[in-house]
Amino acid sequence: MKKWLSMAVCLVSLSLMGCAAGHKNVDASWTEAPKTISVLFTEPTVQNKDDVEDDLPEYADNFSGWFSEQLKAEFAEQTGITPSIVAQKSDDAFNMTVTKIGKKEYKVPNPKFDAIGVQNGYVISIAFLDVSRLSETRMIVPGSFETKSYLQYLGQYTIADVDAKKVVTTGMFKARVSLGFALQKGDWEENVENMVKEIVKDTPLEQK
Repeated sequence: MKKWLSMAVCLVSLSLMGCAAGHKNVDASWTEAPKTISVLFTEPTVQNKDDVEDDLPEYADNFSGWFSEQLKAEFAEQTGITPSIVAQKSDDAFNMTVTKIGKKEYKVPNPKFDAIGVQNGYVISIAFLDVSRLSETRMIVPGSFETKSYLQYLGQYTIADVDAKKVVTTGMFKARVSLGFALQKGDWEENVENMVKEIVKDTPLEQK
């Protein structure tokens, strides 16, 4: 019985955790926030395109346009620095390098500094963004289960000092927002907030 209770407590704790999770490696020599930042991303993979048509109809054929606007607003909000550039780039602008993050290995987008069109400051590069709607069933107590639906963004990223041509952070994120009766526009926006908070967390970009 104690074993079952312990499992139940763990599962309840998981359900109460924040909406973003991930792992990162931050260069210890990076101690100050930059004056300028840029944000680049490769083409997102959207698994639930029908939801985009329902909730963001004006961006049904341009999810990247909506994503760009949200990234600019959210990075400004979370860092106090409005990005000078927010743009989608082709995979060719990056070296997709296998890096150990936490206990696993991930491909991360190391920018090709002569190919990204960013001249100075720091650049946040996001790749392998996967957008989906999913449901999970969890045991609350022995014999009792609940099913929750989520909007989820998965991906990998780097933060690099353009002037020094040096990557100072590599990481992965899993951002989620719990859904109510139906997926709504605000859920998409809230999950960008969750994602950006995870990217800047524990770096000099994070506003204390």
